[in-house]
Amino acid sequence: MMGIELILLFPLLGIFLIWITKNSKVVSLIALLSSLLSFLIALSYYLNFDRTKQDFQFLSSYEWISAWKLNFTLGFDHINAPFVLLTTFITVVVILLAIKTVRDKIASFMAFLLLLSLSVNAFFMSTNFLQFFFFYEAMLIPSVLLIQRWGGDNSSQAAMKFLIYTFGFSIFLFIAIIAVYYYGGGFSFSYLESLKMNKPTKLLLLFGFILAFFVKIPVVPFHGWLKDAYYESPMPVTIFLSAVLGKMGIYGILRVITYFNDVLSSVNFWIMLLCLISFIYSAFLALKAKDIKVIFAYMSLSHVGIITAGAFTGNLHGYQGVLLQSINHGILAAGLFYIAELLNRDTKSFDSEKFGALSKRTPALTFFTFSLIMAMGGFPGLNYFNGELLLLSGIFKENAVLGFLGVFGVALGVVYLAWVFYRVFLRKPACELSQFVKDIVSWEALILCLFFLLSIYLGLNPDFILSGVREIVSLGGKG
Repeated sequence: MMGIELILLFPLLGIFLIWITKNSKVVSLIALLSSLLSFLIALSYYLNFDRTKQDFQFLSSYEWISAWKLNFTLGFDHINAPFVLLTTFITVVVILLAIKTVRDKIASFMAFLLLLSLSVNAFFMSTNFLQFFFFYEAMLIPSVLLIQRWGGDNSSQAAMKFLIYTFGFSIFLFIAIIAVYYYGGGFSFSYLESLKMNKPTKLLLLFGFILAFFVKIPVVPFHGWLKDAYYESPMPVTIFLSAVLGKMGIYGILRVITYFNDVLSSVNFWIMLLCLISFIYSAFLALKAKDIKVIFAYMSLSHVGIITAGAFTGNLHGYQGVLLQSINHGILAAGLFYIAELLNRDTKSFDSEKFGALSKRTPALTFFTFSLIMAMGGFPGLNYFNGELLLLSGIFKENAVLGFLGVFGVALGVVYLAWVFYRVFLRKPACELSQFVKDIVSWEALILCLFFLLSIYLGLNPDFILSGVREIVSLGGKG
């Protein structure tokens, strides 16, 4: 009887049907239905797993490498379940956007998009390091092809830069996984508990994981691929990169970090400082930029900095903040990039200096943009406020100076978000491109309304993500 693997099998079935189908409208319908079914299955399992248990649930296991007593196993727990739900939801959104925006080789585009979603979800649902690493690498194939084949004028260079950074640094993850097998006795995540190594060696192992995951997130100075990849990609791919792909690195840190708490206290100040420097530096880059897509790319880079810092606090508030804010960031970043695409739709430009005074011409678009910017800025009652509060609380508990750096970065975020909203929607007189911008229509309003309602729901009910994530972090040992 099929179980949780249906989350992966529906996109796989969609890819097969797309391969044998020639009609572009049918292809779009297949992609949408397969992604929607995957999301509904993920939601069903998410709502039904037992939050009082910390182990993997709904396990589906198949024999894989018998010589190593290794099975191909998928499961849900408190850490990966929200990421799977986010991935399946964002996949539905980007396919809806792709139906309206992608004209060239739509069948191949949809197939690669489903393959990317499948690979990322298989990564999140893995219960052992070898499977984890396999899908960590496998997602590079569809993502590089999506950037290179459907991107802008410099898409080949952007795709190659993305590949070199992420594939090159994954050698550190591979070495770390081999070390876990050698010193712990196996590839299962649980073998991190039984590592037989001294503290300096264990610290080196931790840095192996960190180097690999910091590139994927990314954190400054490992961010060299981000601007080009985000900007050159078609918008559906940019949304997926920002909302989901960076979360692979954050999830990887969450998965392993609690097993290193006995050595973390000797280095966590410096790691958190680097993450907060990334947070603030990227905020200044966003403040300086004029291109809306670039601003939102740096916004995404900035916010994952403080999210990553929370993972190294070694306390429950920081850990909860990372988990909650990863999901909030995915939702809001996707919404804001979606709005950038709506502005570009009729004008073929992302230049914020060529817009202005759109509030009267496009009241519905103005409302949703203002709402999502307020949410991203941490307005109380909306989703980002809770995560920000938990992150800052966790950072302050660890170090007050770092806490104040976090507050400064948050303030900078409010400034550049307010500034871009003013330039595009409020500044008078309107610039030349404003006259071409049309207000949103029904299906666009439905998607933006969904983002808005999610920001309210998660703002009022953060336990939808955090329920059961309680005593899983202790400074002296594993979570």
